[in-house]
Amino acid sequence: MSDQILARNKLFEGKYSCVLVRNGDIIMVSHDKGIVPLFSKLIEGEMSFKNAAIADRIIGKALALLCLFAEVTSVYGCIISNCAKIILEDSGVHIEYDKIVPYIMNRDRTDRCLMEKLVDNIEDPQKAFDAISIFFKKIN
Repeated sequence: MSDQILARNKLFEGKYSCVLVRNGDIIMVSHDKGIVPLFSKLIEGEMSFKNAAIADRIIGKALALLCLFAEVTSVYGCIISNCAKIILEDSGVHIEYDKIVPYIMNRDRTDRCLMEKLVDNIEDPQKAFDAISIFFKKIN
């Protein structure tokens, strides 16, 4: 079974928000929302996600750029934004998804997602990671 299929299956079986798999091993599962699961593990710096597969409920531009920063090579999303799809495809990342949307909405569905706005004019994964890091430092 491929890492992406294993990640997707685990996502639904465990009702997780995010699952990462590498070489057939589940290396992370989370119920946290948004970019928090991947971002928090990247901040910890204790593990590499190079060549991993990620399955996530919602893939927007911010998460797509974090996936590139983490060197993830396969992405599955229940929902993916058009921008995230283009970014991942242009970078050679294998992607699968159930539904594509123009952009990701915030949780109360009144505006675009805050993280999407944060990285709106950023195309470089390192710059996206830095901007997200600064944002979380300010609110903590």
